[in-house]
Amino acid sequence: MADAMACNAPGTEAAAAAVRRLNEEYIDAARTGNAAWFRRHLAEDVVVILGTGKRLGKAEFLSQFDAPKAFRSLTLRNVTLRVFGPTVQVDADAPWELADGHRGVSRYIDTYAWLDGRWQVVSAQITLLPASGER
Repeated sequence: MADAMACNAPGTEAAAAAVRRLNEEYIDAARTGNAAWFRRHLAEDVVVILGTGKRLGKAEFLSQFDAPKAFRSLTLRNVTLRVFGPTVQVDADAPWELADGHRGVSRYIDTYAWLDGRWQVVSAQITLLPASGER
């Protein structure tokens, strides 16, 4: 079955373009609290690892949208995509500011897999960068 998925996966350039667009949508959905976007684009067995080391499944991750963060801004920088056939990894920094003025930068790596004829997030790791030091 994995071979069939790989054969139907878009080529490298198309995969990178599609996942780049999905990555931008991902950040927009996080900024606006759009749980529906995540419900559609996270694989059923996704694993999300927070900076604390806590591991979340899809339902636990979606429950965070019950009380979404109020972002004043959430942007992208230093986006890198690596395509491995039917798998694409995205790593980037996401500078943010909350409505209350708190600021920070989250570094993340998301892995998308070509499943059921579409790109789905199968894993994500999100780490808050220290306020000072190596970035």
